[in-house]
Amino acid sequence: MAVILTNPQEVAAPAPPARRRGLFDAAVMPGAAPASVVASGLTFAAEDCGVAVSLYNPSCEPPQPEKPFVPGMQWVEAAPYWALTTYQCGTVGTSPADVARRVRRRYDAGVQWAIESTVWTGNGMAGVPNLATADSTTVVPTAPGAGAAIAALEQAFYDEHGYVGTIHMNTAGYAAAQYAGLVTAQGGAGALRTPLGSLWSFGAGYGVSGPDGEAPAAGFVWAFMTPQVYLWETPVPQPDPVQTLDRLQNQWMAVSESVWVHAWLCDTVMAVQVPVAAPATVDITPAVAP
Repeated sequence: MAVILTNPQEVAAPAPPARRRGLFDAAVMPGAAPASVVASGLTFAAEDCGVAVSLYNPSCEPPQPEKPFVPGMQWVEAAPYWALTTYQCGTVGTSPADVARRVRRRYDAGVQWAIESTVWTGNGMAGVPNLATADSTTVVPTAPGAGAAIAALEQAFYDEHGYVGTIHMNTAGYAAAQYAGLVTAQGGAGALRTPLGSLWSFGAGYGVSGPDGEAPAAGFVWAFMTPQVYLWETPVPQPDPVQTLDRLQNQWMAVSESVWVHAWLCDTVMAVQVPVAAPATVDITPAVAP
């Protein structure tokens, strides 16, 4: 006779698996955000922007041609924002250590999605760089298919930026890019790149809309390309659950939160529509450039 267990015993939760690839693999994390950045945001000189190099051919006869001088440079600014996770449960049969562990694991499981969502739209927060409102240039490929779209995106981007860029695209579009042979695991654990070395950031937290929230054509997603992305995060403080306990209701009220700041190297941003189907057909819309 089968025995039906009605009193299962709690065991330690299994360790989480590896984090999916996404923005946290493509971005550089320079270190913890200091208190001054948390208070007021950050700014830095974008010294590596553009391709302002010209050729100079001095004449043998005077007067010599004047050398061109490019004025000024860009400055990057970014405001901080908070990533917050909470956990509530009854006190019976649950220890403070259980609660602290559970809220931190909830934070770790969801924080990459939350930061990707913020990079894509800004989530309505002032001063936070985001792709939806960036001053981006729309690229129109000259042939159908994901390969042509990404190649056109890279060409337009590297025509204006001299260092490796990052391609941001919702995970719904990665299969077509993979089919086109544009996704390789070169140059570091977890980093996905194109054959030109551009970093892929496939974000489950990204949207599919384009500049200013423009919807993609049916069967397409928008992809953006930016310079290198940087992420700063403060340590993740967890107040002692005993101190945040709701003693009146006997409820643990646990919190994990941190402050984030993100920015990309300068304001060179390109956008293109990428077909989801692989392979795409010639008659798929939107039409390619003549």
